[in-house]
Amino acid sequence: SVSQHFPEAKRLCLGLQRKLSTLESKAFNPELHRECAMDVRELGKKIRFLQGLAQQEGSGRREMWISRIEGLSENHISIERSISRLEDAHKKRMHSIQIREKLFGTAEERDMRRAEQNAYRTYKRNRESLNTSNAEADRIIETGRATLQNLRNQGNILKNAHRKVLDVANTLGLSSSLIKMIERRENMDW
Repeated sequence: SVSQHFPEAKRLCLGLQRKLSTLESKAFNPELHRECAMDVRELGKKIRFLQGLAQQEGSGRREMWISRIEGLSENHISIERSISRLEDAHKKRMHSIQIREKLFGTAEERDMRRAEQNAYRTYKRNRESLNTSNAEADRIIETGRATLQNLRNQGNILKNAHRKVLDVANTLGLSSSLIKMIERRENMDW
């Protein structure tokens, strides 16, 4: 009879409402969603069974049970729609995440791109620093070459001046011993 099976269907409906409330208040839980979907199907079967039993009741009680079963059926439809809306929202959210990942990549891919960009920037800075250092080294080497050339020129000028001084000394008649002493002194200084 309906009176034996209705309380069981009512308990199932109340349990579904509690599960639905939990499902709505927290992050989407696929396991809980599956449980709710199975319970909704079970409740639908029980309601159809109760509707068949209600038709077999006496005329006075039939209207009462049909009214109660209709209320239970309305709750069933409402719960079914809510679960469907939650599932649709979850699917949309997952689809958005997939699209976002395709467009922007996953967090790991973004981190990898950032690391590559940082490595490239570091490489670029190091290359620029090396180029600057090479240019400075080239400038120092060129300065050294110019300085060495100037010293050679000055050495040649001094040798010529030395020869002229010796020629003048010989012309003036300085003694050869004094000239030799000057040359020895000169060799010691170098």
